[in-house]
Amino acid sequence: MENLPHPDLQSLKLQLLQIHDAIANFKPLTERPPILDSSFDAANEINEENQWLHQESVPGLKKLRENIKIDLGVLEKFLDDPQCINLPALSTNAPYLIAVWNEVVCERVHPPGSKVDVVADNGRRWIRVNTVKNSRMLSEFREIDSYLTDSEEEPEEDWDDAERPSLAQTEFDNSVLRMGRSLLKAAKANPIEGSLEIPKVTLRLTRLDPHLLNDDGTPPDPRIAQTLDCLRNMGVDVALGERTSTELPDIPNGSNESPSETIAPSFIPTTNINLDLSVIIALISDLTHAPLPNTIEEANRRLVPPQEYREWKQKRQAMNGKHKKSHATPDPSGSESPGMETDINDLPRDLIKHARALTNQLLQEMGKSLLQELHDKITSSATGEGDALPMSRVVFWTTSEARDRCLRIVSKIGGIHEKRRARAMFCLGLTDAEKIPLEEAESLYWKDSRFPLKFIPFLPIRIFPTPSPDFSTSNSSILDDTPQGPKSSFGISLAKVCADILSQETIPRPRALPEDVINMQSSGDPLQFEIQRAIVTKANPRLTAHTVRSMQWGAELRWTTLTANRTSVKAIIRELKAARIAGRLAALSAADEEVDEDNFAAIWIVDPRSLAEGMSSQSSTDRPH
Repeated sequence: MENLPHPDLQSLKLQLLQIHDAIANFKPLTERPPILDSSFDAANEINEENQWLHQESVPGLKKLRENIKIDLGVLEKFLDDPQCINLPALSTNAPYLIAVWNEVVCERVHPPGSKVDVVADNGRRWIRVNTVKNSRMLSEFREIDSYLTDSEEEPEEDWDDAERPSLAQTEFDNSVLRMGRSLLKAAKANPIEGSLEIPKVTLRLTRLDPHLLNDDGTPPDPRIAQTLDCLRNMGVDVALGERTSTELPDIPNGSNESPSETIAPSFIPTTNINLDLSVIIALISDLTHAPLPNTIEEANRRLVPPQEYREWKQKRQAMNGKHKKSHATPDPSGSESPGMETDINDLPRDLIKHARALTNQLLQEMGKSLLQELHDKITSSATGEGDALPMSRVVFWTTSEARDRCLRIVSKIGGIHEKRRARAMFCLGLTDAEKIPLEEAESLYWKDSRFPLKFIPFLPIRIFPTPSPDFSTSNSSILDDTPQGPKSSFGISLAKVCADILSQETIPRPRALPEDVINMQSSGDPLQFEIQRAIVTKANPRLTAHTVRSMQWGAELRWTTLTANRTSVKAIIRELKAARIAGRLAALSAADEEVDEDNFAAIWIVDPRSLAEGMSSQSSTDRPH
């Protein structure tokens, strides 16, 4: 490289090329959360809607790579010119870009914007890179000295006003000190999210040296050292010089990394699986069990609600004072009577939204059924010995709250088959106090299903002994001999965040029904009782208390929580990130050093299946009970 023109620029060009390639393989801020996503959205191309589930990207890194590409283009054009050997060295932004990249890889952080180059330690430290040289500072000092000299030489009699203008400094200051003050002011105005802690400011001066002799051999200007002392006295952490090669971690080059290294980890469910309310409803839904339509056209006809459902809905709306007129487009001939539509797109406005949502679920079921997806994922999972996991070893659990709420929901809006499955799922007879044998319950659950008996051995579903897990009294499992799953840092953090959320108040939904409406019961008439909206958490109104409690059980026991509530999982992940940024998980991570980072899924997301039997145009009389 010494034989090439402008060896310093050649070296900068080589470094920029290496950084440009390395950015493509730079590891994100955190590992991908152990979430197994079997939903339809997960199969789509990564976009803003499902980016939350993948490893965190590094904000600003794309912009840094673009700036490097621009500088590379300028350098290459200059150095490729045969006449460049006769030209002075090109001015380039490369030293600054290289210094910013070095801070990124050393701190595993992200470059957020223009004021601050790098944010480290989850926002606790801001780093600004400055490539000012001693020579630049000397020029600034000479300019300041010239103002002072001009002021001293100016005859006083030329000014009648005692407050004559002057550019001479009244106190020591320069551009570097002004930058330090600006950063400190910005830090004070932007405390760490969720706390009052002020970020620490680091100013890395890569080319400023208070001990470097001047070009003519004279000692350095003492004001350079004074500047550094002033910065430290302000509270700025001053770092001098470039990062050394020993500080820089090895970043894999794109051409050297094998394809297998870039494949996202594949998570598998644990032997014990925790079911939340949303997935219990899905396992009961007629969409999951009924024979499938043969065509899309047939699917669009299936969920055109029958007249009985419309009458039921109108009575319910009238009872609640919410009766609305139908907004169907009138038939000019007047020949078509209400309720005779043959396609969901012809439905009146007050029915079409729900019908379309159910039809979408039906089309998803036609693509790949929920039960088949669960069966395939479980049976394809390998045990620690490398063998396939036998279906008979899988045990399903849920909370008593999820069970009770499910039974209330199904009794209110479920169809005949759905009501039978709901009670059979929990081995219940005609009353909640009546228990039926397991064999009878299994027969009732799988009756009329398109899947064979015990296709997945859900029954008996075990019920957790308490509403929320409490391991404070004993380190042993509160579930007798049932083993806990492998310990993971994600599971530990998830359990902590769930406990923190539940420790705060829970509040009723803004549109919760009055208690007198809830308690208004009339024997034998399901229209005379209403299901209260689920209580939400004060920490995050998007999260219901029963959902967080289900998540907490799974996290504490280190079992996979199976859910069809993708929105709640996204909200929990956001709460995890906020807790990490605020430092609420720092002590937890330090205390739990012995973790077994296995490939077991903490959460498993599937697509929802709503109760749809009442909306189906397939009359219950068309199918055996």
